[in-house]
Amino acid sequence: MTDYQMGGGLRLLTAIEKTQAFSSFLQHRLLRALETEDPTELHYLLAQLDDYHSYMWRYHKKLQSERGDRQPVDE
Repeated sequence: MTDYQMGGGLRLLTAIEKTQAFSSFLQHRLLRALETEDPTELHYLLAQLDDYHSYMWRYHKKLQSERGDRQPVDE
């Protein structure tokens, strides 16, 4: 099973790797926690979700400070 690594550097490859690992992590662990109605495991997974959320906000702030606000490109 893939383990989610907390924290990490604020760079594109880390963000992509973190997202892929978190997706796999949730597919295995969250589904099992919900099916078994395990409150301890669910609490642990919520902490991991909080870390992922915080990481992505930190990454967003870094990009915004480096690149400023960008308008979406119309296709």
